Amino acid sequence: MKCFFIVFAIASFLGCSQIKSTNLDNTVAGFKVIRTVDSSRIYKPNAAEKDYLRYRPLDIDLWYPAIKSDTNSIVLMRDLFGLFENRANYYTASNAGKGLSQQIAKYFCDYLKCSDTTKVLNYKTESIDNAKPKSGKFPLIIYLASYNGMGYENFKLFEELAKKGFVVASISSIGRYPGDMTMKKEDLMEQVNDALSTLKKLKQYSTIDFTKIGLVGYSWGGLSASVVAARLPAAACIVSLDGSEFHHYGKEQEENKDFDEIRFSPEFKNMRISVPYLRLESSPLINTVKYDSVYNFAEKIFSEKEIIKIDSAQHEDFGCLKSVVNESGKCKNNIHYKTISKLTISFLEKYLMDKE
Repeated sequence: MKCFFIVFAIASFLGCSQIKSTNLDNTVAGFKVIRTVDSSRIYKPNAAEKDYLRYRPLDIDLWYPAIKSDTNSIVLMRDLFGLFENRANYYTASNAGKGLSQQIAKYFCDYLKCSDTTKVLNYKTESIDNAKPKSGKFPLIIYLASYNGMGYENFKLFEELAKKGFVVASISSIGRYPGDMTMKKEDLMEQVNDALSTLKKLKQYSTIDFTKIGLVGYSWGGLSASVVAARLPAAACIVSLDGSEFHHYGKEQEENKDFDEIRFSPEFKNMRISVPYLRLESSPLINTVKYDSVYNFAEKIFSEKEIIKIDSAQHEDFGCLKSVVNESGKCKNNIHYKTISKLTISFLEKYLMDKE
């Protein structure tokens, strides 16, 4: 599991009708973590019935429209990074996550040559811990994280969505026991099933409008989101943030083989995406990665589709952690993440709120 978190640190950088009756004035982004279990899936093979890891653990990071009060506390970056340590320990029943918050923060600072560990860990988000939910019915966004990524890798986008009247349930990229995601179909399906299980777990929340569901996936999560969309009749639209469903065939033969196993599986071969699809794609100034061909996922889409290249954007620009480090160190910040967020929100508002 520790491998899972270290890989994430590197991979995430390198690698309906309008709601008219709900007043969103002074709305803030509430945040909470729901820890539950999917008892329909075995997580730890051969575990005893009383072993808490016998069945699939499920952590749902939830952002939602909320009411601000004087008793609320602001979530710091150290709180979000702290989920690294907590989950690494929990999912492996060990101390594998000890010190990971410091390690990850330092990695980001060293990579970007900006800020320092203390500034990053003390960065104030706009998420309010366990804030009182706003009354009303709100569309639901299911977000699927990048390869070995955690649910908060795009929390800035989630905060903006919550303030605009969306509930966001973010699903981390966690594979089979002990949690490392791989490019094998079996691990991909763990994230897919986590998303589907999350929908069932959220049925108890009266503030969610389950007739209006959007899917968003980043990188590997884009591929997961496409599989979820094909299995979820209630899905209304899908956004892929530089998603892996457009696989680049190159030198990594093992990756090519793994993708082909997914691509030629019965589930994927028979896939039809019949809801509006938006793909935002990186377009670096200098592309040092050579590839032979790209799988054309567009052939699976039988509805409105848009594919937009973000000029000079790198893959890591589709997550918010780069922006967090730059803001904390008062370094020059590029505009790519803001552009990506605005396009994503606009698309979701169009198809889930009837806003042009």
